[in-house]
Formats: sequence, C-alpha cells, structure tokens
Amino acid sequence: MTPEDPLDITQTLDALAELIAAAKPRALGGGAIIDRDQAAQLVEQAQAMLPEEIRQAHGILAERDAVISEAQVDAEQMRVDAREYAQQLVTQDEITRAATAEGDRILIEAQAEADRRRAEADAYVDAKLASFEGVLDRTAEAVRNGRAKLAGAVPEPVDPAAPVA
Repeated sequence: MTPEDPLDITQTLDALAELIAAAKPRALGGGAIIDRDQAAQLVEQAQAMLPEEIRQAHGILAERDAVISEAQVDAEQMRVDAREYAQQLVTQDEITRAATAEGDRILIEAQAEADRRRAEADAYVDAKLASFEGVLDRTAEAVRNGRAKLAGAVPEPVDPAAPVA
C-alpha cells in the first residue's frame, strides 16, 4: 500500500487491523512482530485523512441540522395551516348550522302564515257561502210561492229554520 492510494479512513484502519492480525507472534512476551514501516505508513495515512473525514462529518452534521431545522419550520407551518383550516371548517360549520336553523325558522313561520291565511280564507268562503245560502233560500221560497200562486194554491208560511226540500 502506498501513500498515493486513494483510501478512506475506514479502509486505512482496516488495512492496519489486517497488518496487526497477520503479525507473527513473538516467542516471548506475548507481543507480535509487525512491519514497522508499513504500520507507520498506515497510521500516517489515517492521521492525514482524519481531518478531512472530520470536516466531512461536520459538513454532514450541518446538513442534517439544516434539514431538521427546515423540517421543523415546515412542520410548524403545517400545524399553523391545519389550525387555520380547522377554524375555517368550524366557522363554516357554524354558519351552516345558523343558516339551517334560520331556514327551519323561516319554514315554520311560512307554514304558520299559510295555515293562518288558509283559515282566514276558509272563514271568508264559509261566510260568503252562508250568505249565498240565505239568498238561495229566499230565492227558493220566492220560487215556491210563485209556483203555488200559479197553481192556485195558497202558500203556506215558511219556517226559516226548516230544511229546504
């Protein structure tokens, strides 16, 4: 592995771990023999990459924070919009209920007025019919008297309460 290899920090640390894992054990002391130059080179690569990786991580975190912030602003705006829409629906519902109640009231008043006028018309017609009935009764009496005179008979007195035959 050369310093020119385009590795990221993870690959560099993986290579260092492989170097250590592949190291030959020392006979005494429990340590291992590794290629010092190769290990140093990998550590230097990791150190060189670390600031770039950290910068990238900071950039990613900043992006994440911006996305979260924007999402929170959007969510708050959605809540505000939802509250406004709900209030509009409530207002429209109240207007609809008020209009329905007013319509019902108008219908009840109209029905009462129609019933009153119908009763007045019935009373008027009944009075006119009673008057007409009286005129007809007198006319019928006059016709009977006229016929009786023509027949030579003497007319009988008419009982105004008697039904007409």
